[in-house]
Amino acid sequence: MDCQEARPSLDLLALGALPAEEVRPLEGHLAACADCSRYLAAAREVVGLLGLAVPVLEPPPRLKQRILAAARRPQRAPLGRLAWGALATLTAAATALSAFFFLEWRAAQDQQQELAGRLSDALAVVREHQELMELFTIPDLARIPMFPQTSGLSASLSYYWSVQRRWGFIVGTDLPPPPPGRTYQLWFLSGSEARGAGTFRPGEGGTVYHAFDLSIFPPGWRPSAVVVTVEPEGGSPGPTSPPIIVGTLAR
Repeated sequence: MDCQEARPSLDLLALGALPAEEVRPLEGHLAACADCSRYLAAAREVVGLLGLAVPVLEPPPRLKQRILAAARRPQRAPLGRLAWGALATLTAAATALSAFFFLEWRAAQDQQQELAGRLSDALAVVREHQELMELFTIPDLARIPMFPQTSGLSASLSYYWSVQRRWGFIVGTDLPPPPPGRTYQLWFLSGSEARGAGTFRPGEGGTVYHAFDLSIFPPGWRPSAVVVTVEPEGGSPGPTSPPIIVGTLAR
């Protein structure tokens, strides 16, 4: 198991939700990987904060005093009708109190699960940002600014690529979702030839981050532009609509 395989399971391990059969191989990786061990320790610290979100409930003081007083009261035998009535009332009150605390506990559990889901989403965002920051340290990474070609489109996009690693990624903001049944597709142009790199869709709020494998292109093939078109869902073998966003590559 390597770090890439281990990272998705570390959050589940921190939350105590990882299946037992997956724990042993993950622990074997953690024993040899300091980075993943630090990641797990940080995740467990965040999970520990979830307990602070659960309210500490106290029983009503008057009922608590009645229960304690009844427990200290000496027993008399046989019990009279009034004593049995008082005991029945106390039992009913204790049962109601137990039901109340059970409902509160279950609500707290639901809240914890919701917080755990939010924590998982937050950790995923953190990992994505860490990955993005690592990408910007690639020595030969080149940035190609891209500009909207249609009125009313205010998206701000850039394409980054590495010739050495033969792959690249597009990032940006304010890109609206494509029409129903359509998707965005990235193309590289060289003269009249267009080569598709893949499709992508914006995330929440119009944010864009999508990587493309450029090893599908022949070695030495050098495009002159990178463009985005709107294509049918699943992509097209060739552009079927005019480019809506264009970036020019320096020769």
